[in-house]
Amino acid sequence: MQQATKRRMGRGIALAVAAGATLTMATMGTAQAAAPGVLKLCSKGSYASYASFPERGGFATYVVPSGKCDTFDFGGNRPERVDIVQSGGRIIGSVTYDGRAGLNIATVDGPSFYPF
Repeated sequence: MQQATKRRMGRGIALAVAAGATLTMATMGTAQAAAPGVLKLCSKGSYASYASFPERGGFATYVVPSGKCDTFDFGGNRPERVDIVQSGGRIIGSVTYDGRAGLNIATVDGPSFYPF
């Protein structure tokens, strides 16, 4: 009798864990991998933004309006600094872009940004 109770409890726990994992997976957004040679910039905050490459003499993307995403084919074969900038010129922060891997960036209110 005690053995049967333990088996039922074990099955119940396993079922609960499986249901929790399924729910977690269903509610998570799908990650989008960066494409080599491409910088993707999404202005998800209430401001427009752009990216600047100081090591390329200040070469920059055009301004991406709030609520929009754009991709830029920049190539590259080594890590380099990229400044993420509000449209007014204020630098939000810096990140490393490596053309061999590409990079996806989203700017958000704060102002702040994150890779995705």
